[in-house]
Amino acid sequence: MIPPSPPKITAVEVVATRPTDADRRIFAVLRERDDKTIEEISFVVKLRFAAMPEPTSLGWALYVGSERIPKYWSYKHGIYFKVYELQYFAEHRGDSIRFSLDHHDFVDTGHRLADPSGGSSRPAAGTSPLPTLDQALDD
Repeated sequence: MIPPSPPKITAVEVVATRPTDADRRIFAVLRERDDKTIEEISFVVKLRFAAMPEPTSLGWALYVGSERIPKYWSYKHGIYFKVYELQYFAEHRGDSIRFSLDHHDFVDTGHRLADPSGGSSRPAAGTSPLPTLDQALDD
C-alpha cells in the first residue's frame, strides 16, 4: 500500500485567543502542577493547507521540532493546535513543523513555528478583547 502524501501547508499563524472553559481547567492544572502564575491566554497555532486531505485510515502525527503534538483539530482550512504557555514559543522558536506516519521517518513541511501575533499580554484598555476560538478559526 502506498502511503498518502502529507498535507501541504501554505501558512502558519499563531493567534492569541480568549480561553474556553476547557482551557481554564487546563490553566488550573498547570498552575497547580508548576506552582506558578500563568496568564490565561490560549494560543491557537493554525496550519493552513493547500487542500484538505481525503479521509484515510492512516493518520499523520504532527511534530514541532522533535516534540509530538498530541492533540490537534481540524478547521475549514486545515488543522490547529493550542499552546497554553508563552514559554513554548521561546523553547521552539524556529523549529520545523513536520509530519510522520511511523514516528521515525519525517516529512518536513518547509514551515517553522511562528511567534504569536497577539502578543504576550492582554490588550491595552480601550482596545478590542482577544478573539474567541471560533472567531480565530473563521477566516
